[in-house]
Amino acid sequence: MIKFKSMKVRKVTGMFSIPSLVILGFTVAILIFSILVKQGSLFASATSGENVEDGAQSFITIYDGDNKITMRSGATTVRDLLERAEITYDEYDTVEPGLDEEINTETFNINIYRSREAVVIDGNLKRYVRTSATEPDAVVADADMKLHDEDIVEIVPYNSLLESGMTVAYQITRAKTINFDFYGKTMEIRTQADTIGEFLAEQNIIVDNKDTWASLKDSTKIKDGIKFAVYRQGKQTKTVEESINYRTKTTYDYSLAYGTRKVTRAGKKGKKTVTYEIEMRNGKEVSRKVISSIVTKKPVEQQIRIGMKVNLPSGSHEDWMARAGISSSDYGYVNFIIERESHWNPLAKNSYSGATGLCQALPGSKMASAGSDWATNPITQLRWCNGYAVGRYGSWAKAYQFWTTNHWW
Repeated sequence: MIKFKSMKVRKVTGMFSIPSLVILGFTVAILIFSILVKQGSLFASATSGENVEDGAQSFITIYDGDNKITMRSGATTVRDLLERAEITYDEYDTVEPGLDEEINTETFNINIYRSREAVVIDGNLKRYVRTSATEPDAVVADADMKLHDEDIVEIVPYNSLLESGMTVAYQITRAKTINFDFYGKTMEIRTQADTIGEFLAEQNIIVDNKDTWASLKDSTKIKDGIKFAVYRQGKQTKTVEESINYRTKTTYDYSLAYGTRKVTRAGKKGKKTVTYEIEMRNGKEVSRKVISSIVTKKPVEQQIRIGMKVNLPSGSHEDWMARAGISSSDYGYVNFIIERESHWNPLAKNSYSGATGLCQALPGSKMASAGSDWATNPITQLRWCNGYAVGRYGSWAKAYQFWTTNHWW
């Protein structure tokens, strides 16, 4: 953390003469001024909320837990910046981007995830780990414990006099293994089901005791390594293994820089065993239908975070309009239209039409004529909006008249 020096000045008592007090006051004033000048070379001002180094080039925001630090710095790497800011970290903390990442943009964000003690419980095994991970699966991985896709990790209350600092634990519930003979094909399947009946329902397998036969009753409790068979009688069948595509879940993250794409969990294809009833004619297959499909490995959903955080230019909306070259006499017209089109949100997007930006350009890529940063910079968007209003309607006043009549422009 960046530390500010402070000094205490003792109250002058009545034992000093007036000239002495004047001299002493003047000396203290010079000393305080010297300290402030020295600190001023590092910090812009105490009220700006922003630390500025000499020769600063980049505006940097550091998110360290609940703390947020902003500063301007000429540091070239994340490691260099943290050293200058006197921010310490240990080998278990996670710093993103990495310590050797170059700082080569005007605005730059750094996240520090602090480590903590955690306990992972796997049956009778307890393993203690220091980790900065937040997702249960990641905590287990940091504890060097392997998980199968069907295993479950839950956060449960934990109270031990020996580990009084820990209030929760990460508890693993292992899936049980079934050695399953399905229509003559043997496979190993993991499941959280408690009984054979629950397992059959989970896999959408119907046993009617006519066309199909099961080696165990529905009420049979599943133990790890149990053997179980299901057969189809009197039918020509073919069993094959097929892959299952995974789904992708996208989350828009307003703490990540705009356009950043981060895969938080990689997707994995699943597998299923499909049994077909095949009709053969003259030695050739003429038709087939699925009579059963069982998932042997569930697909893992891919999770992606898309950054939506934008560092807006400083100043008011009027400052933006002025920098975009809009006449001050038109500010009222511009504010009226922009407020109703986007509420001054440069990332606004109409889910129906696809129009984007402050003035809802369609398509938004039109605004590229005003600058390459058209997708996020409100000043660039206003520059394009100004050309659109004047070019199409002749003036902002006429654009305003059209909008009030039609409620679009």
